[in-house]
Amino acid sequence: MEEHYGMPSLPRPDACPPEGLWPELVINGVERIHNHAVSPDGRRVAFYRDRNAQSDLFTIELDSNGTPNWPSRLTFERTYVNWWEDEPPAWTPDSRFIIYGAYEDDVSNLYVVPADGGQPRQLTELYYDASEPAVSPDGRLVVFSTYKGGASQIAAVPFEGGWVTGLTHGSDECGSPVWMPDGSRVIYQASPQHQIKQTDIYAISPQGGTPVRLTPGDGAQYWAPSVSPDGSCIAMLCNRSGNDAVWLMAADGSRLTQLTHIGQDVEDFAWATDGKRIVLIGSEQGSDPLYVVTIDDCKTMRLRRPAGNHSTPRWVPGRDAFVVGFDSPSQPPDLYLCAGTPGTGEDRALTNSAPPALKNYPFITPSHIEFTSHDGWLIPGFLYLPSALAEDRRPRRGLPGIVYPHGGPNAQYDLAWDPVRQYFVAKGYVILCPNYRGSTGYGRHFKEGNLFNWGVGDLQDCLAAADVLMRTPGVDPKRLAIWGQSYGGYLTLLALTKDPQYRFKCGVSLYGDSHLKTSWALGDHSGRQDLEWQMGLPSDHAHEYEIGSPLNYVKHIRAPVLIIHGERDARVHLNESAQFVAALKREGKTFEYKTYPDEGHGFANSANALDALQRIERFLDWHLM
Repeated sequence: MEEHYGMPSLPRPDACPPEGLWPELVINGVERIHNHAVSPDGRRVAFYRDRNAQSDLFTIELDSNGTPNWPSRLTFERTYVNWWEDEPPAWTPDSRFIIYGAYEDDVSNLYVVPADGGQPRQLTELYYDASEPAVSPDGRLVVFSTYKGGASQIAAVPFEGGWVTGLTHGSDECGSPVWMPDGSRVIYQASPQHQIKQTDIYAISPQGGTPVRLTPGDGAQYWAPSVSPDGSCIAMLCNRSGNDAVWLMAADGSRLTQLTHIGQDVEDFAWATDGKRIVLIGSEQGSDPLYVVTIDDCKTMRLRRPAGNHSTPRWVPGRDAFVVGFDSPSQPPDLYLCAGTPGTGEDRALTNSAPPALKNYPFITPSHIEFTSHDGWLIPGFLYLPSALAEDRRPRRGLPGIVYPHGGPNAQYDLAWDPVRQYFVAKGYVILCPNYRGSTGYGRHFKEGNLFNWGVGDLQDCLAAADVLMRTPGVDPKRLAIWGQSYGGYLTLLALTKDPQYRFKCGVSLYGDSHLKTSWALGDHSGRQDLEWQMGLPSDHAHEYEIGSPLNYVKHIRAPVLIIHGERDARVHLNESAQFVAALKREGKTFEYKTYPDEGHGFANSANALDALQRIERFLDWHLM
């Protein structure tokens, strides 16, 4: 569907793609590599690679004996999954098979494929998603997360196939199952419904029964359990100290202690195969440094701190090395083999996803800044300056600016690969990406800064970001836009409807909520759960739901808005954009509206992604350039 009210934006004959970058290269130039898992024998690593509506499974040898190390493709036409929502595959203990999730008819089931290649076999046939597979130490049973009775539950299925058995029941939201090394228990996390501040770690028999809570139930969050190789203790993340830190407890739940004290949030971690160390990823001003901590004395050493984003560290069995993902503003995501002890070996790239056309392109690394919001909160963000401003070569005419709030809200904008932002900076746009209150990576207090307060304080943070752009030398304060996706799209609609100063000349909203109650009613389980955890039930917090809904303020909008949505979006239903557009029509507001029949929450089809990028470019150029 495509429609508009008022004059539509047209291509600017004086606006050309920047030298060295063009839309097709930005969208199709890089095949994103993500969510890897190392085989138990230490020989191979499995990962997904995204390309044109597919997220297929590959493996690559860790040691190639000097021969070209080409990835082996194991699946074909696995439906695309947003990389931030996809999950790593699971190896069987003998390293002969890999279990992975794949979508068909909007439902994810589990499949088994031989690691040396062969026909995949469907393992589950459920009407609800199956995810997070973990194989028992004897290889006979697979536990996983699924949805049953209005909540996420832990279930089990024989590796050879058969009936699915539910292990957990009730209203708690359960997930992240892992095995004890002797196969006697399954460890998992669970949260009471509607209580975002409490998560605990539990143990249950693989045959079911009554679960045993291992953590104190003190109202803090304990999540991401990981059992030591010898089964003596369990590591997990916990926010009790004010930061997300690694904590340890004995396998029976006793002797709970904090292991890491690095003064920053821990994003992810993994045990070394000797059980004496843990490798972890921190979060420091948008960069994710790597650390290793020894269990006996809690001594922490920094391994790597390049300006970029590490992900999913996984130790290689039998070696003092681990595999980790890395990307940065100038480097697309790739896998690296890194030494576990500083100075004992060089990091080595396992994959190479950058095409030759991008090898020597002068990408911009944004500056980490902080600014004060309306109520004194210190808000971090990343400022992209075009080369002319970065080199203090100010053009005679001020440059246009864009505020780009990220999705989530519990996420952050960091020093990651983002070719779309690079493209617009190269065109001459100044872009500020605020990590508004509610963002992760800045401690518990900041992450919980918008609980029961969506669209209030975080909106003011985005408006304060616009004020920063207005004061930035070389920026034209009268030519600002706001542009976001998902929760960022929601904040875009709020900024256009609830800003009495009308800072923005136009806005771009991709699949954002327009009314929180209708989004709660029509969204999928994960989206509804997120709303309930952070805003409570609409029946209990009706006022907060209405205050945070941009649909209620459409009459105040003055700037033209471009709205884009996928018609198969389960997270934020198409109705959210449709009802906002209907209100724009009633009020006689200027807008452009485009939907894509085969897209969900994000773009899978590269042709659609390219079309959307060109529409956004045309819209922003028309109104700002």
